[in-house]
Amino acid sequence: MPSASVELDHERKFQPSREALDLFMRDARRWTSPCVYNSGLPFAFTRTTYFDTEELDFLGSCRAGHAERLRLREYAGTADLAHPPVLSGKRFLEMKKNAGDRRTKVRIPLTAEEAGTLLSGALLTETCEAARLLRQLPHAPVRPWVTAWYRRGTHASHDASVRITVDEDLVFALPPERSATGELAAPSRLLQRAPATLLEVKWRGRTPLWLEGLLWTLEPFETQGSKFEQGMRARLAGAPSTQ
Repeated sequence: MPSASVELDHERKFQPSREALDLFMRDARRWTSPCVYNSGLPFAFTRTTYFDTEELDFLGSCRAGHAERLRLREYAGTADLAHPPVLSGKRFLEMKKNAGDRRTKVRIPLTAEEAGTLLSGALLTETCEAARLLRQLPHAPVRPWVTAWYRRGTHASHDASVRITVDEDLVFALPPERSATGELAAPSRLLQRAPATLLEVKWRGRTPLWLEGLLWTLEPFETQGSKFEQGMRARLAGAPSTQ
């Protein structure tokens, strides 16, 4: 299995109006192209399950200004939006840290069995890469708390130094019980639907001049919130599903 990868870059988040989003994406297409990771399942979805301790230490880190998140990220897709998305088989355990617009992310690939173990709250085999990451956590033990599910469109620059993602149809739900390739991916135990579209812009190194100008137009829509915080609020409030 491939070893863990580490990413260090910048990230800013926005909740733009539809008009502002359309204008930004239109202008960004001069420097970026759409990403299709699976030609057989071109409409991409993401299922992200967040972990925390019983004392909610990771949630507390968000309020302290040095946000830390531990999450299981699974990918899904469908060939036609009229058909339900299925899990693609790609899944990762990620430890992400944010300070201002700087972020560090450690990303470890998981097997279906390892993902299922994490979702059940059981212990991983001590020798696996994910178990070694868990032993290094500042807070432990952890368990799954909430899952975010959304359709994601991605654009990237030719050298992949800039990545733009648009998350739509975001819902929060109780965590799934397993992770099996090819199974239906959408969660069934919904907590809350999020009305706003989320635009995230990530880049490495210095900010390209073309990106600086585009980001300036989005400043009125910038948000410091996160899916983790929003989902945890829904979970702790026991928010009902809005269907």
